[in-house]
Amino acid sequence: MMLALGIRYLNGWAMAAADGARKEEAEWPPHPDRVFMALAAAWFETGEDPAEGAALEWLQQLVAPELDASDARRRATGSSGSQPVSYVPVNDGRVSKRAPSSTGLAKLKDAGLSLLPEHRGRQGRHFPIAVPLLPTVYLVWPAAEPGAHTESLETLAAKVANIGHSASLVQVWLTRKAIQARWVPTDGIAQRRLRIPAPGRLEYLRRRCNRDAVIGYRELQHRIGQAKGKEKKMLQAELEEYFGADEPVSLRPEPGLWQGYAERAPATAPGLPAPVFDPRLLVFSIASGRLPLNATLRFMDAMRCTLLKDIADARGAEQTDRANSQTQPSHEQSAHFDYPEWLSGHRADRSASKQPHLAFAPLPFVGAPHADGHLLGIALILPRDLDQAEAARWLKPWVRRDSDGLPPRIRVFDGRHFETEIELELRDGRPQALRPESWTAAGVGACRWASVTPIVLDRHFKGTDKWQKAAESVKTACERIGLPRPLAVELHPVSKHRGVPRANDFSSLHRKSDGGRMQHTHAFIQFAEPVVGPVAVGAGRFRGYGFCKPLNDCRRPAKEAAND
Repeated sequence: MMLALGIRYLNGWAMAAADGARKEEAEWPPHPDRVFMALAAAWFETGEDPAEGAALEWLQQLVAPELDASDARRRATGSSGSQPVSYVPVNDGRVSKRAPSSTGLAKLKDAGLSLLPEHRGRQGRHFPIAVPLLPTVYLVWPAAEPGAHTESLETLAAKVANIGHSASLVQVWLTRKAIQARWVPTDGIAQRRLRIPAPGRLEYLRRRCNRDAVIGYRELQHRIGQAKGKEKKMLQAELEEYFGADEPVSLRPEPGLWQGYAERAPATAPGLPAPVFDPRLLVFSIASGRLPLNATLRFMDAMRCTLLKDIADARGAEQTDRANSQTQPSHEQSAHFDYPEWLSGHRADRSASKQPHLAFAPLPFVGAPHADGHLLGIALILPRDLDQAEAARWLKPWVRRDSDGLPPRIRVFDGRHFETEIELELRDGRPQALRPESWTAAGVGACRWASVTPIVLDRHFKGTDKWQKAAESVKTACERIGLPRPLAVELHPVSKHRGVPRANDFSSLHRKSDGGRMQHTHAFIQFAEPVVGPVAVGAGRFRGYGFCKPLNDCRRPAKEAAND
């Protein structure tokens, strides 16, 4: 039992605006509500068959569909983009100032030639376009059974000629083929927010379109223009009786409901070891400013302070709004809130948490021929067992969207050394460093990992065998985050990833007990079998230190790794 709508973009690209009237950002993947509106438009324009209308009424009652869509490259538009602005004729019939003379104007008006595009004024327009890697998209309802609506849906789908702009030509069809969708609805932290239809959407579109009234008014106007005498007066009276003094208009529909979507977690081989951290990294790109990798500690501390402050401000505003809505606010509404342990890293008594909690990790440009180690973004790493809906509620100030579904820019300022802005990473063609799988080896695992920020040792080792002891402590640190004990650990002042600064170029952490400096070092870690990341080990793992990246040659069968 399954229902899916297939959509093939015949031109190889999709033209639709994701940012409303600004029209500078291309929409991809197509929002389910946009597809529903295309189906409704086809129904309105082809006679409003009752069976097809019933099928649309049934479709709008379904839960949000899953989507299967590839990544897309967006053609730049606007003042900051490389795509030139297109100048198109305006839609009214006024004669352009390009006409040769007043006599020519009169002649053009009399002849009706002012309606031709070459005699109309032109205005700049943006046409945002997304070029997907694969031009076919599927909307999937895994548990839906159309039953008697099947034939009507097939007929209606065949009538759809475009989705979005009229130039965005498509072929739409109904399919029962089993499809593993890439994007699934979520109540947790959403990587995308898409508009979806809801019960009553079809009737709302009918009212906004106002098709019958607009067509009826224009037909009466046409008849009045051709009539004379008594007949003309009767038709004018009929026009005023039905429509009054105002001409009926067709209005653009407002966006539908918003639904969060998350990428389906990649299939993981059975029994593949994983840490206590969630491999679904919450990635933020650095939108302004440039920071080196060895600024990690100061930057991650500023990030944490900014996040906690933004959460406190948002919670305080919510409490104020609730209090203002009541004459006597309750004690719960006026009381100060406490951060949950997974967020703050502290227990209720302010002692350090012993449970997995939120960690911050830098995402630098490293491991490539021309890598220079500068930061491209940061990742929020959540505990693996954390409820995603709870995480979304608390992290709302950073993952919220505006009315067009776009994320806010977040200012991060440490008060002295740097000021930058970050935003939730939503691009399809993002750099490798901003893709979670580059850091987690999701699905396939990795045997060999190397640090991109130094691992902070939990104590200072002495003696001739101090480095052997330190290596053993790193193995223990891997076990502490839920991974198997590594086969081998090599400590070195230089990372195996190109572009990473030396360990002594990073700021040192200091013990809270006596303020002493904690020792740190880069490391190469080899496991007996592939493991899934994120791998963040050592005393500074929650503050961006000890973060490791898989090596390019590490994804091999466990037997080969064990024989090394």
